[in-house]
Amino acid sequence: MSTIVQKRWAKLFLAVAILMLTQVVWWLDVFSRHVNTIAELRKENSVLQGTIRDPGVIEAIETFTARKKMMFYSETFVFGVLTALGLYLLFRALKNQEKARDLQKQFIETVSHESKTPLTALKLRLESILEKSESDAQLSKELNQSLEEVRRLVSVFDKTLSLNRMESLSFRFEEVSFSELTQQVMRRMDPLFKQKNVKLSSSISNDVWVRGDLFALQNLVQSLLENAVIYNDKETREVAVELREVAGAVKLKITDNGPGISQEERNKIFEKFFRGKSSRRIPGTGLGLYLVKHTVEMHSGKIELSSSSSNGAQFEVTFPRKGDKSDS
Repeated sequence: MSTIVQKRWAKLFLAVAILMLTQVVWWLDVFSRHVNTIAELRKENSVLQGTIRDPGVIEAIETFTARKKMMFYSETFVFGVLTALGLYLLFRALKNQEKARDLQKQFIETVSHESKTPLTALKLRLESILEKSESDAQLSKELNQSLEEVRRLVSVFDKTLSLNRMESLSFRFEEVSFSELTQQVMRRMDPLFKQKNVKLSSSISNDVWVRGDLFALQNLVQSLLENAVIYNDKETREVAVELREVAGAVKLKITDNGPGISQEERNKIFEKFFRGKSSRRIPGTGLGLYLVKHTVEMHSGKIELSSSSSNGAQFEVTFPRKGDKSDS
């Protein structure tokens, strides 16, 4: 199935081709009319001067007209051939570029998936071993550090996949139970919550549906929860998740009791690769909120930092209800 990118460049190429060929036809018509007009004027002038009775005059005018037309038809043919060749080379270049993009996309997805599978298995094993070795403080410490690195790598691969899909505009929209999706992400992140001593509270309405890309929405919720936990330096981390329909829209709020976001950084947090001062001591890519923002925009929604202070931050995501978003 053609992607949005393919459709866009195909439409652009078609528009350029039609424009150029139309110009060639228009110029041919204009010049033919011009040559015919000159010929008619010469005939009229010959009539006025009384030389029209001379057969040589008519022949000379017709010869001149034929030569001019032949010259221009030849030039137009050459120009048309060059135009067609140029359009062919442009089309081939665009096709090669699209193939290169597809190969790059497939390579990134293959590497990410193939690397993520063993890392996920390793993460589960480490979590299992950690639960059985709580009595050994040193072993628990080593396992926790290893688990942190594995989680960070898994997060990097998730963000790489998300960035690749976003830049290729390959989202697939379908009806998604946002209530169930949010609860699944929270359950999947339960080991991280336990490790980081997170006090999690949630208020999630049932049967909240949106139209969107399942993978992208999962990463959106996970990224916001990860930010609320990983960049929180409190001894007891508090995270609140609220999901409900309000005034014909779906609203997701994620609140934490972390260090908050300074006023000068509030307008930069959604920029690509931006990392605030308080987050630079923690390894990361600077892609989390950037991908979240663009995912929200691709779903015709909006995200805002509704509150932020030294006592924490609250992100609010608003989506149209299911059926209010057209297919993409």
